Amino acid sequence: MTCKHTNFAAECAVARLEDVGRFMLEVKVRCTECGEPFQFLGLPPGCNLEGASVSLDGLEANIAICPQGTRPSPLQSLLGYTVEAYN
Repeated sequence: MTCKHTNFAAECAVARLEDVGRFMLEVKVRCTECGEPFQFLGLPPGCNLEGASVSLDGLEANIAICPQGTRPSPLQSLLGYTVEAYN
């Protein structure tokens, strides 16, 4: 019988990229009933220190993160403000 995938588990970890002083959220999702991993769709493969990407097999999403207040807020661009340079 085929699993209907009705229950899920997500694994999250934060990677510290000390050589560049950045952080990445690593996310994996699987069905808890059959154990099948889920692939992330719509993300480019590789590493993106300014956004989101996916592992080559599509099973791990990697999302750039930072402590609040250390980078411009996404809300600023929605309000018409952009910042080109930051620390």
